[in-house]
Formats: sequence, C-alpha cells, structure tokens
Amino acid sequence: MIKRHLFWRIYFYFGIVLSIVLGSVALVFTTLNKSNIMGVYEEQIQKLATNVAEQVRTHVVQNNPDGFFSYLTAIEDFGEMQSADIWIVTHPDSEYSMPSEFANVDIESVNVPDETEEILEEAYQGEIGVYSNFDDIYEKTILHLAAPVKNSSGHVMGAVLIHATVEIQEHYVSQYQKYIGLSILVGLLVAFFLAIFFSRQISGPIREMRRIALSMAEGNYDIKTSIHRSDEIGQLAGSLDILADRLEEAEELRENIEQNRRDFFSNVSHELRTPITVMKGYAEMLADGYVKDEEKRQEYYDRMRMECSGMERLVSDLLILSKMQNPDFELDMEVLNVIAVAQDTLRSLRVLMKEKEITAELSYQDECSLIQGDYDRIRQLFLIILQNAIKYSESNTRILIDIEKTDAKICVSIADEGVGIAKEDLDNIFEKFYRGKNHSQKDGSGLGLVVAKHIMERHNGLIKVESTLGKGTTFMMEFPVKKVEE
Repeated sequence: MIKRHLFWRIYFYFGIVLSIVLGSVALVFTTLNKSNIMGVYEEQIQKLATNVAEQVRTHVVQNNPDGFFSYLTAIEDFGEMQSADIWIVTHPDSEYSMPSEFANVDIESVNVPDETEEILEEAYQGEIGVYSNFDDIYEKTILHLAAPVKNSSGHVMGAVLIHATVEIQEHYVSQYQKYIGLSILVGLLVAFFLAIFFSRQISGPIREMRRIALSMAEGNYDIKTSIHRSDEIGQLAGSLDILADRLEEAEELRENIEQNRRDFFSNVSHELRTPITVMKGYAEMLADGYVKDEEKRQEYYDRMRMECSGMERLVSDLLILSKMQNPDFELDMEVLNVIAVAQDTLRSLRVLMKEKEITAELSYQDECSLIQGDYDRIRQLFLIILQNAIKYSESNTRILIDIEKTDAKICVSIADEGVGIAKEDLDNIFEKFYRGKNHSQKDGSGLGLVVAKHIMERHNGLIKVESTLGKGTTFMMEFPVKKVEE
C-alpha cells in the first residue's frame, strides 16, 4: 500500500510538472513562431507598399500617366497572385494631392471601416499604419497596411493601401501548432513511460528498506538491503546495513554478557557446592560433639579454614574473569615499562620462591620497553604465570624471564624447569576450570590462565605456551610497542 501510494504520488507529480513545462514551452514557441511569421509577412507587405509608393511618386514627378498605367496593371496582377488588393489613393485634404489619374480608387466614394480611416490618417501624417481583422465577407483574416506617397519635397500627396489575406501564414501557424502538439503528445507518452521506470527506481528501494526495517524490528539483524547506489537512497540503504551490523553486534554482545552472567552464577554454584558441603559436614560434626580429640578438632578447623581460603580465591578469580569478559569494564590505561612491572612482581614473590629455593633471572635488551596498559592487570598477569611456575617447579630450579623489544612488539617469555604440561592438555589450558592430569593434585581454581588470556586480549596482545613433560613450560606474551613521541 505504501509502495502504491508513493509510486503514484511520484508519477502524478512528475506528470503535472512535465505537463506544465511542456505546455509552457509549447505556448512560448507557438507564440514566437506566430509572431515571427506574421511579423515577416507584415514586413513584406510594408516593403511592397513602400516600393509601390516610390513608383507612384516617380511617375507623378515625371508626369507619366501612361507609364503609371502599365505599372498599375502589373502590380494589380501581382496583387491577385498574392491575394492582396492594392489601392492607390490621393490625399483629399492636402494642397499637394497627386492627380487623380495616378489613383486607382476614389477613397471618398468608398465606405471603409473606421480602422482603415485611422491607418489612412497615419499615412497622411507620413507614418505607416497597420492593423488586421477578421473579414466577415471573405471569412478570412485580412492585414491592412497604409504607406504614405510623398512628393519630391517630402509632402504627403496620397497613400498606398494594401489589403492582404494571411490565410497562408495562418496555415503555416496552424501546421506548426499541430506539429508542436504532436511532439508534446509523443513526448508526454515517452516521459510517462520513463516516469514509471524512475518512480519504481525510487519507490522500489524504499519498499525494500521498509521490509528490511520491519525484519530488523523482529530481531533479524543479518539481513541486508543489497542496494548499491551512489545517491541519497544508496546512502540511506548503506546506513540501514550499518545499523543492522551494529544491532547484530549489540545483540551478540548482549547475549555474551547474559551468557557470562549465567556462566558466572553457574560456575559459582557448581564450584562452591563441594567446599560448602565439606564445611557443613565438619561444622555439624564439631557442633554435635562427635569429635572429642583436640588434635582432630584442630585438624577439622584447619580444613575448614583451607576450604574458606579456596572459596575466597575462587570467587575472586570469577569476579576478575567476569570483569575481563565485560567490554564495558574500562582498564586504567597508561604508559608502562614492562621491565619495571616484572621486577615489582618478582619482589612480591620473593618469600614464596625462597621457601622452595627457586631462583628467578630477569634479562632484557632495552631498558625502555614501553607498552600502553593497566598496571594492576599486567602485574596480575605476571603473578598468575609466575605463581604457576613456582607451584609446578621442584626445589633448586630456575625461572627465566626474558624481555625482547622489536619495532612493533615487546615479547616476554617466562620459562620454568617444572613438571611440564602434557601435549594433549596444551589446547585446553586456557579453558575455564580445566586442569591437566598431572596438575590435579595441586591447589587452584582452574581460572588463572583464563584470566591471563583475557588480560592479554584486552591489551591487544597474544599469549602462547610451549611445554615438555618433565622439562618445563614456557609462556610467551606479545605486547604492542608504545611509540615514544619525540
């Protein structure tokens, strides 16, 4: 319905504008053509009248009636050929009136219309008088023109009055109008067929965009308009496609956030169920007085404290992971020196490494190894990797930290001499709650490496791992270099 309405409105408005334009052009050209044809014909009659007046003056001055008679016969024959009557009349009220033998009409004996008398008066005043009217007798339009006949002194002694039909000229005008009308008709027909095409060119894409918009309103964001044009309609269609992409991204983001929320509560409930059950059992046994031995009671208290610490660590890791997965969580970005962050992390782990008699060696190429990052998150990243290295390494081993800088990136590798990771586990170590077969006896929530991976992703970095069972594991991290402005 909208398509039909818009289509016919465009078609109707186009027809109105086109008709007005063509009608105006036709009217202007017809008027100009008629004016041109009649003007040229009037000039021809005026030139004829002037020439006849000059010949009459010559014969009068030469007093040559016979010659004038011969000339008069010739011009009357010419007038018949041109469908024109040529009257030569004297000026009845002038002392310079030409002799009557040089006139072929006695104007005083002829009943002429008032308009004819007026143009004769103009001729007697030395001017050209002209008018046209429709003659009821001949049923034709007649052009009347009067020109003065002057003597050698310049005094008016008579006039030449020509009555010429404009039938041929009107025929030319009529034919021209017919051709113009036919041309307009053909032009309108062609234009209206083109109007159908152009109207569809406008209404068709709009209808398609309406369909797309309604589909998007129903949640279908992967649909596209497939309209490729360089005009405003094409730009609107492109904007609609961009909107669909943005809505699709927003929907995916919303679904991810919702899924993360569900995963968070599911993980919390799943992971806390076992320690809570254990703690409840210990608490009930202690509360009911079943454990009498003081040493046994202390052991149960220690286990409850250990379970609480594990739950606290688990909840903390889940909260951090939830923040890292939330795109709305903003990092406190600043310019950092990776070397300084690594040194700070090692200082905080000094006591833990001393307990296991593990040494750490830090090497680097460029003291100015700068990145754009969140200090706390990068430090947390190093803590996760280094704590794992300490946890899964034997006593009297080393942890090697190497920082290399290139033009595009800073590479940090942390290698230990621990138990290593089985080849079949390498592809899964960044999955939530995944723990390798040879790591299942160690404490941990199974979320540390997941958090580390998300921290790297939020810093536009990359983390990889290589490991050999019984020889150790190497984590490699790549950060984009922060260019120093000179």
